[in-house]
Amino acid sequence: EGKPVKVWTGPVLFILALVLYGCTATRPIIRERSLGAEEVLRRVRDHDLKIKTVEGDGSITMESPGVSGSGSFRVVVRKPDSLRVEFNGPFGIHFGTLQLSREQFVFYNWRENTATVGTPDGSTLQSMFKLKLRFDEILRVFTGEFLPAMSADTLEKFDVDGGLYLLRYRGADGVHEYRIDGNAFVVTSYRLLDSSGKPSLIALASRFDQVDDLTVPKLLRIVFPKERRSLTVSYGDL
Repeated sequence: EGKPVKVWTGPVLFILALVLYGCTATRPIIRERSLGAEEVLRRVRDHDLKIKTVEGDGSITMESPGVSGSGSFRVVVRKPDSLRVEFNGPFGIHFGTLQLSREQFVFYNWRENTATVGTPDGSTLQSMFKLKLRFDEILRVFTGEFLPAMSADTLEKFDVDGGLYLLRYRGADGVHEYRIDGNAFVVTSYRLLDSSGKPSLIALASRFDQVDDLTVPKLLRIVFPKERRSLTVSYGDL
């Protein structure tokens, strides 16, 4: 008969406990949300001011009841007043180039060999892209900076919801609602609510990444619920 084998369960259980604890203890650290509204906004603005230039490429999708389409793009943003986007259709075919400043925009249609020049107001750009976006709003689509530089709106609500700071302001054009990541101090969502409390604009930012020590979103989506229109920008390289 073989000799009985002694099993030292004490050390084995201790090591197993350490392994299991190590597997369950890798959750991200969430800092205590104890800052005031003004300090939260200050940190968001400080973060946004550090972003001077945005260069990247990816895919862009526009959806509307009448016209929808998608393609690839290459963008260069020079804050605060310059943007250039190269649009490509299926199979990498060059479709158009948009050059935008605060004074004017130029859109060159490579397929039709035509150029359109105008002022960067919402109505003019809407006639071309079926999306009513002003100059600063177009910049934010590609940078993810949804917080305005200055605001005279009145703070209505300040809370912490789901680990995010929730700020709600009332302005002349409705209620502005922001959800802000309290670790990176970036806006993850923005809503503009009308007088009945329904959203007329929704902006979402996700897939955050570290680029040159800054937290930037690689997926941005702008939705106009009442018009059933949307614009999605997904960066592959940033």
